[in-house]
Amino acid sequence: MSLRLIANWKLNGSKEFNQKWISNFFKYFNSHDFSSLGIAPPSMYIDHLRGLLGKNNICLGAQNIDEEDSGARTGEISASMIKDLGCGFTIVGHSERRTLFHESNQAISKKLIQANRYSLVPILCIGESAEEYQDNITHEILHQQILGALKGSIETTSLIIAYEPVWAIGSGQTPTPEEINSVHEMIKDVVQSRFPKIDLASVLYGGSVSITNAASLFEQKNIDGALIGGASLDGKEFASIANVFNKIKVK
Repeated sequence: MSLRLIANWKLNGSKEFNQKWISNFFKYFNSHDFSSLGIAPPSMYIDHLRGLLGKNNICLGAQNIDEEDSGARTGEISASMIKDLGCGFTIVGHSERRTLFHESNQAISKKLIQANRYSLVPILCIGESAEEYQDNITHEILHQQILGALKGSIETTSLIIAYEPVWAIGSGQTPTPEEINSVHEMIKDVVQSRFPKIDLASVLYGGSVSITNAASLFEQKNIDGALIGGASLDGKEFASIANVFNKIKVK
């Protein structure tokens, strides 16, 4: 089973938060198979969280990496540093990074190269704005983002794409499961046709995923899993979503 359910904690967490989260998660998660699960905490808590997790194989990752390996780049964290901490993946190009920190497709492409260089699985985030969605140009926008990000990574050994409509993140609104399924099918077709050497492991959905809509999402053929923000901050809810995923997707 590849990485399919990823908790993105964003700018949240503390040692007390981590301990409470882990306690609640293990209380409500009803499987002994953790291989599909990943957590991206704030990077300063990676080691602390690893100690709390013990010997299970929940994968830890970073919310972001720098496009360079080293240098005079105060405050940045490189792929090699994340790898040195034992991480297995990194999120790249989240819409909040694109919007708040003005990350371009060119910068995102460089980050993908860095992730591949250090054998980190990149979670490439793509998504359209509310205006683009209303203008019915979602497919065109996503196509552009895929081409712009992957042009320098034509031989990435493993890639996960997360489709996150910008307007759905944290809003409680989502496209219909059928719409998302259609978009995921398009994403897979674009990557496989334009970048045949790239190993696309899965396409995840992100954007107001919760226990109330998880089943309707995971029942769709082309929705392989989820990148979960707000709902992942509650260990019980993340465990409950993982239980739904295992019931539907794990045979």
